[in-house]
Amino acid sequence: MHAENLNRIVEVSLLKGSVRRDVGIMTVRQALELPDVPSLEYTHPEQNARSGGRLLTRDQLQAYICG
Repeated sequence: MHAENLNRIVEVSLLKGSVRRDVGIMTVRQALELPDVPSLEYTHPEQNARSGGRLLTRDQLQAYICG
């Protein structure tokens, strides 16, 4: 695990139907401490903003910190 990746910032959102609701901006560590809810999405820690960035699942975010 790369400890420095745990301190990167992500934006977390909840996808409900076709509507995305913002949960908050937090570190990767804090995001992974949230309950495992399948409808949560995370921005990529190395790309800016959800509008142009890639959204990740929880599994992908966990793989990021191990990579």
